Amino acid sequence: MQVHSIISNTISEEILDSGHLSIRFMADGFSLLLEDRYYKPVVLNRFTEDMPISSKSHLLTCEDWLNRHTLLEKFIGEITLVADTIPTALVPEALFSEKDKYLYLEPVTRLHAGEKVDFKAVKNRPFLIVYAIPADYLLLAEKFAGTVRIKSPAEVLFSVSDQVNAADHQRGFALLEVQQGYMGILMIRDDALQIANHQQLGQQEELVYHTLNTFQQLEFDRKSRPLFYAGVPCGEVLAMLGKYVREITPLPYHISEIDKDAINEHVLLAEATRCE
Repeated sequence: MQVHSIISNTISEEILDSGHLSIRFMADGFSLLLEDRYYKPVVLNRFTEDMPISSKSHLLTCEDWLNRHTLLEKFIGEITLVADTIPTALVPEALFSEKDKYLYLEPVTRLHAGEKVDFKAVKNRPFLIVYAIPADYLLLAEKFAGTVRIKSPAEVLFSVSDQVNAADHQRGFALLEVQQGYMGILMIRDDALQIANHQQLGQQEELVYHTLNTFQQLEFDRKSRPLFYAGVPCGEVLAMLGKYVREITPLPYHISEIDKDAINEHVLLAEATRCE
């Protein structure tokens, strides 16, 4: 288990009472951001495994860390959990019915015992996100003293896309977020969502194929429209993609007190707390 970027080991009573805690579970581990009431980072950690292990093992490791730092029993600030493996479907607002929420997920997943199906309207967008929360995440949420929000990565990625300037929302852009073994991509044109997709990657090189296939389906202008990138560094893969896409640029995003070169990796983790 590798641990990165401990900013401070001091967690004050004020932070426990009114801070912000976001945790993201990924294929290779989890990341954790603890901020004070003004969104100033106190702790930023990323825990990763070199060899694949189960998501349940990641949850147990996270719970152990939270216990050792008294966050489960004492933290009553805002808590947000995000898991890359949460199955998600987008449903037009005009067609949505709460009683049918389980049916919307049938094309994308097989629901298991103990899972909860939740939904969320997307701010300024005419659709809802319907998603299934695995039982293990619900059990972890119940162990916190404070109230926990569990979000799908799609909701957070939509919120991140609002950081892009209004002109690009009209002319069109793509947003790619990559973690080890995972990618999320969305495309916006005429200020309307064209596609949103999240999927696992067997190898990081697969993101080139999936990205270009998405662009071809939607006739994305690869020569003039930007592709904004967030996530872990994967320079060789982006260089391959750069042979086909003229403008690939890091997503414009700011996290106070964090080195600029490290921000891109933690965009969704930070935005999870900030998105409504």
